[in-house]
Amino acid sequence: MKTTSLSRRAFVSGAAAVTAAYAPFSQAQSQADTSGVQKFLSQWDQAWANHDAHALSLLVTEGIVTVNRFGTLIPGREALQKALAFLHGESGPFGHAKFPPLTISVLRKIAEGVMIVQANWQNPVMNPDGKIDPVKVSDMIVTIVLVKDGEQWKATEMDLHNVEKMDLPYSQPGQKK
Repeated sequence: MKTTSLSRRAFVSGAAAVTAAYAPFSQAQSQADTSGVQKFLSQWDQAWANHDAHALSLLVTEGIVTVNRFGTLIPGREALQKALAFLHGESGPFGHAKFPPLTISVLRKIAEGVMIVQANWQNPVMNPDGKIDPVKVSDMIVTIVLVKDGEQWKATEMDLHNVEKMDLPYSQPGQKK
């Protein structure tokens, strides 16, 4: 009987600890984390607006894993910089495109030195021929896993998704047709 009671108590304690670790980010948590994440997003937006693949690569870890909006897996900083250099190059599809800044939708601290950001974004629609439509944009959600590297936050994982317009009972307002 004691074993069952201890096992239940250990389970409940463990579940409470896991729940607390994954609880949504709140005002009571570190303001420094929030301002550091905001600084990261501002630096990312600035480098993206300047079409600077090198500056973008300095904001990620060596082992970053990125999944772009088309489902392409890009492992590592070097591969990401190469992809971004193509996209943002003078003759690349985003070479002259303008982008709005990322805006935080959800920010969660999941462990000391680890934050997850879901951000809203817009990107120009890319046609099957690889050229962008200068008029149409895709609404997107970007998930970024950030890790603290000294005093700076760096992305270690990025996952970009186009938001599909659909009228389902659980669709978000911006997702509805």
